[in-house]
Amino acid sequence: MEWPIATRDGLRLWTETFGSRGDPAVLLVMGGSAPGIVWPDELCRLIAKDGYFVVRYDHRDTGRSGKSDDEYDLSTLAADAADVLVGLGLGSAHVAGQSVGGMVAQLLALDRPELVRSLVLLSSSPDANGDVWLPPRTGLPGPRRPMLEHAARLAASPPQGPEESLAAAVDGWQVLVGSYVPFDRTYWIDLVRRVKDRDHGPDTAWRHATALDRTPPLTGRIAALDVPTLVVHGERDPVLPLEHGEELRRVIPHARLWRIAGMGHIFPPHWSSTISSLVVDHLRRT
Repeated sequence: MEWPIATRDGLRLWTETFGSRGDPAVLLVMGGSAPGIVWPDELCRLIAKDGYFVVRYDHRDTGRSGKSDDEYDLSTLAADAADVLVGLGLGSAHVAGQSVGGMVAQLLALDRPELVRSLVLLSSSPDANGDVWLPPRTGLPGPRRPMLEHAARLAASPPQGPEESLAAAVDGWQVLVGSYVPFDRTYWIDLVRRVKDRDHGPDTAWRHATALDRTPPLTGRIAALDVPTLVVHGERDPVLPLEHGEELRRVIPHARLWRIAGMGHIFPPHWSSTISSLVVDHLRRT
């Protein structure tokens, strides 16, 4: 079911739910510049089938959600996540964040701890930059060669027209999934088209990259987290190498790290059952 949720500053956030409202809530926070539908439908249904009320939503400046007139940092996106939970009348929830969405989840747990029952941080970090050419400020490694080569190709030869733009976007997702697992190009072509149908224009990525750059590293703050935390990280992540997940595990008290061999920055949709099992196992421990 779809819901429009009002933020404290008057924007509308597109939200979709799966499962029974009476079950414990799981909020899925997608990465920067990506709408909520990047969370696979199958993953949402599997978690809901195991007895959870699953919520995914579009960040401001993505998908069907409203555009902000002002610049912001990730704390604004964390406040949006809080608005979703409060707007749906859910109270506290388990929160799973992908990539930059994991940083948003960390900030939500820090700023509104009463809303967060547990954390799952997928391919995330305490410190990252919106510019792939700049290393993280805390000494963590920057993106690996596949990501840098993709960025260089786009800079040298920007796509012209809708077909080239589609191909470039699909190629980008292939870089994120990585070369160690099968890539279902048909699935990603369809997803890119669906994302484009919801797109808010070319400055979406710029806004989220700027929000990331305006956010100080979280390393010092997350040492104070008091929430059960599972870190899931691919051993072949080309954007936030494994050291980022290891740093989260090291700094967050009692966090657990699950390394996945062959996984890149984002899991392929056919891994939804595996990821769902990891998430649900963690939720049941808390």
